[in-house]
Order: sequence, then C-alpha cells, then structure tokens
Amino acid sequence: MEQEDRKVNWWVRSDEVREGLQAKGRNPKYLPSVQFDRKRLNVSGDLAQVVADSDYLFLVVPSAYIADTLEQLPKSAYKGKKIISAIKGVLPKRRTSVSVYLENTLKVKRNDICVITGPTHAEEASRKMPTFLTMASNSPTLAIEVEQMMRCDYLHTTHTSDILAVERVGLTKNIYAIAAGICQGLGYGDNLNAVMVSAAMRELGNLIKVYPAIHRNLADNCYLGDLMVTCWSHHSRNRRLGEMIAQGVKLDDIFAKMGTVPEGYFSAQNYHELALMVGRTDDIPIVEAVYRILYEDADPKTEIDYLIDNVF
Repeated sequence: MEQEDRKVNWWVRSDEVREGLQAKGRNPKYLPSVQFDRKRLNVSGDLAQVVADSDYLFLVVPSAYIADTLEQLPKSAYKGKKIISAIKGVLPKRRTSVSVYLENTLKVKRNDICVITGPTHAEEASRKMPTFLTMASNSPTLAIEVEQMMRCDYLHTTHTSDILAVERVGLTKNIYAIAAGICQGLGYGDNLNAVMVSAAMRELGNLIKVYPAIHRNLADNCYLGDLMVTCWSHHSRNRRLGEMIAQGVKLDDIFAKMGTVPEGYFSAQNYHELALMVGRTDDIPIVEAVYRILYEDADPKTEIDYLIDNVF
C-alpha cells in the first residue's frame, strides 16, 4: 500500500477532540492549527474496534495512563499486533518502561515491539520542519518497516536495535529537562545550562552501560540529540515545568495551567525509588536533586548550587 493510500484508525477518548477531528479535521485542544485529511482518518471512541481493525498500534497515551488504557482489553486483543511506542515515560508505581510492560504484562512478543524516539517536537513536525526519528526494536525487520512507514520529505528516519538504552534516554531526558528549566528559571544563563547538559549526558551514559550493545555512539541523534532538544527547546513541557518551579510557582498550579503532568515528574520519583532499592543514589546526583525539589520541597537554588560546586 502506498503512503498516500494508508488510512489511520485513531482511538480518541475525549468527546470534544473526537468531534473536532470528525467534523473539521482539527484537534481543538492540541495544535488546533493543524489540518488533518479526514478521508484518511477513522476517528473512533471504540478502543476494541480500533485495535481489532489495525495491524500496527501506535501508542501515544501518557505513560501514567497507558496501563489503564490497554488493560481495558484482554491480552488476546494484542496478539499478532505490531506495537510501536512513542511514549517517553515510565509507568508510575510499576517502575517499568513501556516496552518491558508490553512484553511482561501484556505478553506481546519482543520482536513485535518498536520504540520511536527523536529528537523531535510535534510542534515542528506539524509544520513540516526537518524532523528526525529513530526506530528502535529487537527486530530489524520491524524497525525498518516502521522507518519506511514514517519517512517523508521532512521526516528523516533511521533505526537501531538498542531499544532498552534508547528507551532509558527517553525516560531520563525529561528529568534532565526539568533541571535545565530550573537553571534557566533561576537566571543562571546558557553557560551553566551547557555544562548541566554535558553532566547529564555523562550521568545518562553511566545509566545505559548496563545494556549491552554491538554499536552505540552516545553522540547519535537518539541519545545526545534527544537529550539536547528536550533540555533546550521552548516546546519542552518538562523544561517549562522546571522554569516555573524556579520562579516559585506551586506544582498544582503548574499542572493546572499546563493541563497535564509532564512525564519527568513521574520519572524522577521512579528513578529515585529504583536507585534507593539498589543503593545507587550517588550515581544520579542530578536526578536526585530534581527529585528533592519536586517531592521534598527542597529549595531549587540550594540544589543547583550544590550541583555547581560538586558535580558540574
């Protein structure tokens, strides 16, 4: 099937969003300026029907809600499906990534799972600006299939088998983006943010060493590139969260204004708990600083100043 003939079955939970897409081809809540081709969309509120009618399932539900969403259906509903996750977060309380959850809980075959990573922001992709995607899967065949499916004149794609490390970057980059936002919100400038991102890359590199890989260059797009775009971009919700915290805005007010809870908020708690369980909190000083600020009401300036003197 040619790209222009491919149709998308789209499960939409919100009545308002679903009606907007069906009637006008626009999402009234998110990027409302984007016009979708309604002839190529089957927008539905029936999750079971959408899953049954689709060979490839793209997951874009926030990580905090993915289990409640998918477990509405029996595990058999996902048998034989190719599942592609674009989720950059950890499942709260389960302390697991999406790919591990799919394999261990929903019993999806490992070779039927693919993870999409950046660096990319939807705001730029929607404007057809040059955007870069990496497809990570244990199955080279599936990674290439998804790569070809997504590629177009403004979407540049590649693939890797380093799925667990790529997913780990997707999880932790949001925590580091909060730290970058805090630095910016404190008025510390670009010099410090550059050093913070460098330190985050070192910390992240140590975290993913536990995953063996035939080829891994931390300067590649799916590692350093994905970290940088999240830490630097004004589109980053996690960076914005950090900026607002540094400016003294309360978390409840931030979440209400954003209309969502950025993924890094949950990831910081889960990484802290995991590190605490294995006695490795000293290995993640930036993550721990963000955790204390978010969950223990620690003073942002005190935490960042400690990192400046002892880590950066």
